[in-house]
Amino acid sequence: MTTTHQLMAAAFYLCGLLFLIHVDCVNSIRCKTCHYTNPNCNSGNVPDTDCCFENDHCMIMIFNSSTSSQVTTFRGCTTGGRTKCMSIGPNMYCAIYCCTDNCN
Repeated sequence: MTTTHQLMAAAFYLCGLLFLIHVDCVNSIRCKTCHYTNPNCNSGNVPDTDCCFENDHCMIMIFNSSTSSQVTTFRGCTTGGRTKCMSIGPNMYCAIYCCTDNCN
């Protein structure tokens, strides 16, 4: 009887191990998300949301118009990129990427 119990226990452990191998770990990042029409988007005082599994970075895009002194901001989820700032005529554009919760 003990060998039958040992075989059943081994089969049970094997099934459990196979189950754990097939369980995917899901780690989604949370990012601040807003559009320039939200008056709190510039300050970042906006709610965060869970990003889709393919989006593994948060981003903030800032457009700074030197002619009107207006700052336009977008915040959201993305697949990542390279942080960069550049001048477009008299205006400044920055795209900032980060990979921790609410880093944008």
